Amino acid sequence: MTLDIMVCALVLVAVQLRISASLLSVRGRIILSVVVFVWSVLPFPWGLAPWVISYLAGFSITSGLLAMLAIQHRIAGHYWLPLKQLRGACLMLVLMALWFYPMSLGSSYADPYALGFGNFGFSTVLLLVGLLAWVLRAYATCLILVAAQLAFGADLLASDNLWDYLIDPWLVLWAAGWLIRDRLLQARAMPAPASSAANNQSSAPADKADGLSAGQ
Repeated sequence: MTLDIMVCALVLVAVQLRISASLLSVRGRIILSVVVFVWSVLPFPWGLAPWVISYLAGFSITSGLLAMLAIQHRIAGHYWLPLKQLRGACLMLVLMALWFYPMSLGSSYADPYALGFGNFGFSTVLLLVGLLAWVLRAYATCLILVAAQLAFGADLLASDNLWDYLIDPWLVLWAAGWLIRDRLLQARAMPAPASSAANNQSSAPADKADGLSAGQ
């Protein structure tokens, strides 16, 4: 079983847990997750993961890490990682994709995808960013950058480009969707503006005075 199959299996389990979150109990979700994982890692043509990879291409190391985090969240009911750090990691992925994908598709003469073929300078910059993230206690960002570099150095995925270890289109879509949902939840949880409360309080005495004058 290759790491590509393992990462894809984790992503499929995370998707299954998201779908069944409101339909099954925790025990039922765990049992179904085991079934989906075993089915996914079976060899072709019986396994689900080989079919998914053949149609959607492989997933990145980052997808596997965030899938494990999502699995933990759906089973335990809370994120092991603080939301602030997950927010920062998703923002980094989206910003990286906004720079990488347009340029790789021909919006510029520069080709950032070529940097992924073992470019020493590019790898050094990523490691420095990971070190900065560690100093700033952005541990999720640091883990993503370091894990992708280590997996690339060990040639664990089918791809020979570092970018494919860092990001993939499906991961970027998920990160963007998660950030939008997180922003909506934050806006919904915000208290009512203080000015509205003050206006209501100031209008109460006036209404009382009007009532008294009307009674007289």
